Amino acid sequence: MSDASLPDVSVDETFTTVPDGWPNTSGGPARHVEGVYELESQHANRFVAVTAPIPTALRDVVVSARFHKSGGPPGGGYGLMVRDQGPDVHDGTQQGGRFVVLEVGDQGTVGVWQHEENWWKDLLPWTPSTAVRPASAANDLTVRARGTELTFLVNDVQVAHVYAWFDHGRVGVFVGGDGNQAVLERFAVRSPDPGGSGPAWSVAARPQDGNESLQTN
Repeated sequence: MSDASLPDVSVDETFTTVPDGWPNTSGGPARHVEGVYELESQHANRFVAVTAPIPTALRDVVVSARFHKSGGPPGGGYGLMVRDQGPDVHDGTQQGGRFVVLEVGDQGTVGVWQHEENWWKDLLPWTPSTAVRPASAANDLTVRARGTELTFLVNDVQVAHVYAWFDHGRVGVFVGGDGNQAVLERFAVRSPDPGGSGPAWSVAARPQDGNESLQTN
């Protein structure tokens, strides 16, 4: 059950214009360029984590994003960050904090990790999944978080079901892997979780090639 002190949130960002509240530094690891939001891991052994501009922790929530790989060497991943405990807001450069990331890799894999300041705990190590569209194809990612329970879906297919140490926190996006570059095409949040198994946005047509038409709630 959602805590009454945590407000309901509804977000649907398509990044066609400069996104309000998202980090945006020319040449930096998170930037808005020509109608898209780009994330790039620019330094070895450093990830890019960006907290969504939602000024509250969330508990029962569904978070969705559409990504595609846009550059860099093979390998690395992109995904969603949930249960972010802070204390700092991630701006693309900050490397600390306590949070969970649920990722897909460009070689057709999925994985889930919990970050604890300066170390990682495997919740699901990289695992092959036929749900992932590999290479530069777009993937729709959804995390449904209820208490400590996290369900991860890729292109409407459940690929992981894990438990975190935290039952609430902020949300955002993540890119890892040296030199990995990804475009965040869409980001949506519904809190509390409305139930069901779909993403946090309304889909007008089922995915075919990663470029299906969408309608905003």
